[in-house]
Amino acid sequence: MSKLSYLLFCMVFTLAMIVSPFISSAPVLADTTEETTIGDVTDPGTLPDSGFYFMKKWGRSLQLMFAGSDAEKAKLMLKYANEDALALKKMYEMGKYDVGAKHAEQYALQLQNAVQTMEQVRTRQGENASKELVGKLEQNYLKQQEVLLSVLEKAPEAAQNGLLNAIENSNKHVAAMIATQKGQEALAQYQEQVNQQTSNMGEETKIRVQQRLQVTHGQAEQTSNGSSEQGTMTQTQTQTQTQTSEQTMQQTGQQSGQQAVQNQGAGPNTEPGSDAQGAGNKKQGK
Repeated sequence: MSKLSYLLFCMVFTLAMIVSPFISSAPVLADTTEETTIGDVTDPGTLPDSGFYFMKKWGRSLQLMFAGSDAEKAKLMLKYANEDALALKKMYEMGKYDVGAKHAEQYALQLQNAVQTMEQVRTRQGENASKELVGKLEQNYLKQQEVLLSVLEKAPEAAQNGLLNAIENSNKHVAAMIATQKGQEALAQYQEQVNQQTSNMGEETKIRVQQRLQVTHGQAEQTSNGSSEQGTMTQTQTQTQTQTSEQTMQQTGQQSGQQAVQNQGAGPNTEPGSDAQGAGNKKQGK
């Protein structure tokens, strides 16, 4: 890389670091809609249809790059998912369904990245390290889903698929993480809270949502049960291998004893054979 290219690269990144906080927090349009808060996020900042949205994405990348740990990265990713959920709400309220549907995929991917990073914290540092993160994930996601469901029911049927896919995919990862970290009882409580969020929806929309959620909850239960069964199978295999090893040792000992007895029985016959062989040698010498 030439000096000029490197200088331009540094200038662009520095500009992104300076401008991105203001872009993320700047109000997009003055409106009279009720303010919604998810976690500590009250405004989505720059919307995906803005010409300056790339600056927001650069700013996020820089913040993740300089995050001190996986836990800090997970918190940032969860914050970005909160912003994306609020951005989806605004896009659908403004009737920009095509852009909103594309952004719904980004929201689901953002939340999936947050969950995967939390899983890395759990596997590398233990469940105590990820306990707070998973608790925050559950609280924030329930609010995210509440926001998405509120605009889903108002959207035209043709524009609902994008949101339904986002709800299904994000719910799948969150439920699996709760089952892994907290167990089946906590997963059942989470599922009950999710079902309560759909209780006041129209019957047709409620059925469509619950059909999607039942599938994802079933997958989360299978993942949790699969982990337990795998641990049990591993323990059983270890016990079987130990028993097989012990049986092999016993058989080897018995075979060694039998061979020793046979050698002792063959002992007296060895000397006559040796004498006969010596006599034969003498005759050949004569």
